[in-house]
Amino acid sequence: MRLPLLAAHGSAVGPCLVVLGGVHGDEYEGPRAIWDLFARLDPTALTGTLIAVPVCNPPAQAASKRCSPLDGLNLARVFPGNPAGTVTQRIAHVLESTVLARADFLIDLHSSGTEIEMPLLVGYRAGDTSAARASRAAAERFGVPTLWGHSRVAPGRSLSGSDARGVPWLYTECPGGGWLHPEVADLYARGVENVMRYLGMLPGDAPLVQPTHELEGEGNVDLSQTADRAGIVWHEASLLERVSVGQRLGTIRDGLGDVVAEARSPADGTLVLRRATPSVEPGDLLYLVT
Repeated sequence: MRLPLLAAHGSAVGPCLVVLGGVHGDEYEGPRAIWDLFARLDPTALTGTLIAVPVCNPPAQAASKRCSPLDGLNLARVFPGNPAGTVTQRIAHVLESTVLARADFLIDLHSSGTEIEMPLLVGYRAGDTSAARASRAAAERFGVPTLWGHSRVAPGRSLSGSDARGVPWLYTECPGGGWLHPEVADLYARGVENVMRYLGMLPGDAPLVQPTHELEGEGNVDLSQTADRAGIVWHEASLLERVSVGQRLGTIRDGLGDVVAEARSPADGTLVLRRATPSVEPGDLLYLVT
């Protein structure tokens, strides 16, 4: 198996920016953004090095699935990987040891995929370290209206190793849906260019973008509420809606339309994830409030 890799070396020495796309196989805006970015990049105007892997998970992309059909693993949960492990673990090892280890700044372009939806946002490392301050400054210039600061990174993520090494990072999300949104891909590409300007890799200024929403929290979607009954989800709350503890977020209905389960907010906060595919089975993700 081969991983596609694009690299551009500038005419002057500078930082190394690493950009990832397609960590999940049902997310397409990241790969498109990377291809578009390289198509219009002028290396003679570049300072430093840009390295990108537009499709990090070829087996999952071929199957249009979040996880690999070869071993059932989620690439975004197995870093730093294992050179003697399964296919997904080996992919993570190659990415960590040969690409991510070179990064002075990391951007991982996600787009929520087929089964869940999230708002258009950029996540960054919150805190008072130099890496966290650089992450926040880049997030403010990326060009999306919602910022989500995380004070820690759960193990196994593509960001985990960089975070441990003190390398600043960003990631993105958008509603996804399992198809390609060209306008979001274009926004992602321009966002990466804005970060490159902030890092001094491209000429020009990267203007600050005033956020409409600022979120805080761990951002671990694995902590989302899950369905305890099979059926069809009817949502009663919108993404980025402020909700209160006990508020009903949605219901699960059976084939007759009768309510068989309710999902209520566990806390006061903002709804940042909800189920996109209406049909659910027990254990499927439903909602995340932060």
